[in-house]
Amino acid sequence: MDKILLFEKQLEDIQNKLNEFERQHIYNNDVYLLFEQKRKLQRQLSLEKGEETAILFDYPFPCDTGAPLPHVISDGYKTLLIYYIGENNPVWKAQTYKITDLKTEHDDITALVEFNHCYCYRFGGINDEVISGHPLFEHGLEAYEAHIIENSTWIQAQSKINSIHGNYSQALWDKRKHYIFTFHDDIFECIADGYKVEVFKGRIKTVYDEATKRLFD
Repeated sequence: MDKILLFEKQLEDIQNKLNEFERQHIYNNDVYLLFEQKRKLQRQLSLEKGEETAILFDYPFPCDTGAPLPHVISDGYKTLLIYYIGENNPVWKAQTYKITDLKTEHDDITALVEFNHCYCYRFGGINDEVISGHPLFEHGLEAYEAHIIENSTWIQAQSKINSIHGNYSQALWDKRKHYIFTFHDDIFECIADGYKVEVFKGRIKTVYDEATKRLFD
């Protein structure tokens, strides 16, 4: 049995188990583990088929799941994403990273993500209540997570548009990445070469002011 058929059979078995749990109104850790296994298999199957796939990557700056309040500022070349990590985020390992205290008498933790050579971005529209309707939901997309999109149709489309340019470089487009960040009330995605993150202790407005200053300086 090839990998595609194997993954499809495993997914069918998992879905049958989940359906049975639902019929019996059982919602426990076994159900959670099955959902996690299903998500992993969906990614494997999607990649094996060469389809657009949302991959979780090593991104240790979680958003607050209640009110992350994401903001985006951009000048068409540099794009900055700001959001609350949260003062008491249970998956945030504060002791691992440098935190700049803005002395605002505000103890919340805010992330400032700067995307390198950001070609374009999209922001808003989809919240956590409708994320299951996103076309990538069955291909690995999750709520409150950061993803890199493999086989990105957005990158492919933008590359094709730019291919008529006399200085078009396929190598440049091959290194670009499609990022998606899913928040409570919004979704952010961009095409960029990479990113860096700074973490601040203070009000989100103060971080926003700092980010705006960087664009103009």
